[in-house]
Amino acid sequence: MCGISGIWHRSNRNYRRHLRKMNETLSHRGPDGAGEYETEGLCLGHTRLSIVDLEGGKQPMTSKDNSCAVTFNGEIYGFERIKKEQNYEFRTHSDTELLLALYENQDVKMLERLPGMFSFSIWDAKRKRLFCARDRFGEKPFYYAWGANGEFIFSSEIKAILATGLVDGIVDESAVSHFLKKLYIHPHSSVYKNIKVLKPGHYLLVDESGVQEVRYWEFSERDNRVSISEAVEEVQMRLRRAVRDQLVADVPVGAFLSGGLDSSSIVSAASSECKELMTLSYRFKGEYDEGDYAKSVAAKFGTKHIEMFEGELSVTEALEKMAYIYDEPFADSSNIPTFQICEEARKYCKVVLTGDGADELFGGYSWKYRPFYFQSEIQDSKSSALVAGMLINKVLGKFTKIGGFSDKAIAYKQKFSGKSVRQAMAELYFMFSDAELNMLGLRSPDVLGGARLSSLNDVLKEDMSDYMAGDILTKTDRSSMANGLELRSPFLDPALVEYVMSLSGNFKVDRKSDKILLREAYGNQLPRKVRNRPKQGFGSPVAAWLSAPQMIDTLNYYFSPERRYSKFLDSTAVARYKFQKDMRTWALLVFSIWCETWEV
Repeated sequence: MCGISGIWHRSNRNYRRHLRKMNETLSHRGPDGAGEYETEGLCLGHTRLSIVDLEGGKQPMTSKDNSCAVTFNGEIYGFERIKKEQNYEFRTHSDTELLLALYENQDVKMLERLPGMFSFSIWDAKRKRLFCARDRFGEKPFYYAWGANGEFIFSSEIKAILATGLVDGIVDESAVSHFLKKLYIHPHSSVYKNIKVLKPGHYLLVDESGVQEVRYWEFSERDNRVSISEAVEEVQMRLRRAVRDQLVADVPVGAFLSGGLDSSSIVSAASSECKELMTLSYRFKGEYDEGDYAKSVAAKFGTKHIEMFEGELSVTEALEKMAYIYDEPFADSSNIPTFQICEEARKYCKVVLTGDGADELFGGYSWKYRPFYFQSEIQDSKSSALVAGMLINKVLGKFTKIGGFSDKAIAYKQKFSGKSVRQAMAELYFMFSDAELNMLGLRSPDVLGGARLSSLNDVLKEDMSDYMAGDILTKTDRSSMANGLELRSPFLDPALVEYVMSLSGNFKVDRKSDKILLREAYGNQLPRKVRNRPKQGFGSPVAAWLSAPQMIDTLNYYFSPERRYSKFLDSTAVARYKFQKDMRTWALLVFSIWCETWEV
């Protein structure tokens, strides 16, 4: 895992000092080394976290005839197998060189079957062209912008682009609106108008004629009609292969183990491929701790189990650190414990397998997905209103657990009575209502847009494209890379995702259960007390954090109308939320800290 950067320009101007600033800014992503490549009108940068071919995999890497150069962030799983299929004389044992071989043999079509998580840029000297690509689900980031002198500048993180001094970020108020609605910036845009995002499943071609963005992958509409037993067998086979490929590394590999179904299934699959598997669990204080469940799974599979324990936390210091690490407003409060877990895990290994992606793939958010199962069975509006009521109860229960809206349950149930599931989601699932955003001085974003939500699979795909890419994968990338740790997600193996998404929604959620297919595939392999556990979720005690005496000064300071947030939000309206101690307070606090950190 690494940090990548580059600057392309039509002139012969020297950008070496700008590139070095970018590399310095990305040193946390690649603490094991840094490299540069320069040619006429172009420079590429790389900071390296050495995982595969520790000596031969240094970057940027050039082709054997020096006609191409690549800077690459990510991992190509199963790369040794793909190498054998190529007509190419390999000089290293790295997956980086495979990209050069594939480009020489297949040009941009190389992406069609390329597995793994990646963002990369290949300079083609013969065509005077940059070819930039990003993986299907957005596991690895790629930002780009045009500099003051017409430069094309790209990097793994926004802060590296800003470090060049060639781009001044201009805040996009529509992105701020989206953030206040959903707690994260939409994955197809950044918080700045003039810094763009290469979308997941897309590539860029950059040359003297400009930039062309092309989509190379999207979810298949295939409808696979098989029995549940056939599906179970296929899922086991595909996940086992994904895990086998993702265990490949020249450094120690571990697996996060919470004791929930997702991580336990990964450990089950990995234990058959790795005789001395290391598992790591993080023990929280109080109700969030799942340590005993994790220990039972570790004992079942005989892993080398390591328990990491929650330490003391300064919430203010943590929030200020997150504002720098994330570059953008990001208010999923679980980013703080995720950072702590990654910081501790780095003491034991460089690579960790995770269960990320299983909820979106198999239907794990039952409070959100089950109403769509019921909606598919009913037609009349009266029934739709009933379903919406069920959704409201589930959502209110979720918010009550994290410290918000519990005192308004009756009012909300009355307010949304008789509305459809889509209407209820649009008005209740998000943090700030349209009316509240208008009071803050912002226009309301169309967060659901034209997304088709007529079936459970539609909702799962939408969550993978939006919530998973914008929230979950952003959180895990920034938290892990800030600590020089690589996280891998076997559930996001393209072959597995394509297959599971082709199956009926009834294989995932029904009246009584969620993740049906995953439970059928791995439940019987797990300890009884883990097998049918309801999803606990991964959150933080936001209400308790905001209620702590030491937070009074923090809230008073960052909610003051003198702070920079007031350039974008009405300070009188913001003041209403200062001591509500719910997720809206948290989101506004995060935004204000971000404004101060980056002096927007």
